[in-house]
Amino acid sequence: MAVSDKAINFLQGSLERGRPIPGQSLTNSPEQPYNWEKAPELVNPKEAMLDVFNTLIQEDSLLNILNALDNGVGVIDLASVTLYTGFLEGKWNPDLMMLLMEPTIYMIMALAEKAEIDYVLEAGDDVVKSEMSSDDQLKEINSGVKSLQQLQRKAAGKVNEASVPAEVRQVIEEAEIPESLLNKREPKQNNLLDKEA
Repeated sequence: MAVSDKAINFLQGSLERGRPIPGQSLTNSPEQPYNWEKAPELVNPKEAMLDVFNTLIQEDSLLNILNALDNGVGVIDLASVTLYTGFLEGKWNPDLMMLLMEPTIYMIMALAEKAEIDYVLEAGDDVVKSEMSSDDQLKEINSGVKSLQQLQRKAAGKVNEASVPAEVRQVIEEAEIPESLLNKREPKQNNLLDKEA
């Protein structure tokens, strides 16, 4: 069977761009599987939750998470990255990863509230679309955004106690946020009169 020039060009282009050849993953040695191809380290949801929490409160991780939240990165995005990284490391399977999503979101929100950081659930939640130019449409959008934010705050305030273990809640309450992060934050100004010349 002859190989066409089109197929050769496709393979050459893929290799130049650093992309894997189609089917390449099927040629990996069975003796050297990826971490996610092995049996997961954790299968108990409670143990996995505690592992996620211990990861989140490590000093470097905590500072990075709080800085990201302060810069407008969404809580859901941070939880997704944290859990997907654990999956790639072979800590849990995809099913347990999905079960950990809600408690991880609550843990990150609790850490943000402890550090007095205003957070958003998803990046772009606080952005109003510029396409809406009519005054009536703008008023309607603003009222809808305010209503959604109020609902989000209410929902965030009602943490389901069953989704986060008591040990984790206790550690969050007792956790001390490093002073260096809080010193870097500038106080929020309410209006132009509050600004100093």
